[in-house]
Amino acid sequence: MAIVLTERMKGWIELMGCHLCVATPGGVPWVTVSRFARVTNPDQVSFAMEKGEIGVIEDALLKNPWVAFGVSKQGGIRAAFQFKGKGKILRSGAEFDNVKKMATGVATDAVLVVDLTELYCTKPGAEAGQRLDIMPPVEVDAWEKARWTDIPGK
Repeated sequence: MAIVLTERMKGWIELMGCHLCVATPGGVPWVTVSRFARVTNPDQVSFAMEKGEIGVIEDALLKNPWVAFGVSKQGGIRAAFQFKGKGKILRSGAEFDNVKKMATGVATDAVLVVDLTELYCTKPGAEAGQRLDIMPPVEVDAWEKARWTDIPGK
């Protein structure tokens, strides 16, 4: 089932930046941040990354394309989601140029594009770990609206 991000999820991702985690084929985790993120398709997020940010994860990502990320800053409880998918690094081309242009204040060395395949709730309590990507988008939206009412940036 395709992942469709809600307006609230998009707001948190784009307003707060994200922590990105990859792992080597042997399972060693590497974590970095991206201060700039944009939802570039309904099931895709692109990150403008500086040299030091992409440098932390690039070697592992080239061997294992799976990326997990969550919203940074105060998002741990308020934006209680973990997003997972396959990532690819861009350093040129139209997609790279478009994201770089939007990412003012970031010395963009690379753009990490993540095509989302999984979505989990990380809200503390009984719902922690619940898979949301197996629900139809309308149900995810209703589930989320029953728990939170804010839409960041609006």
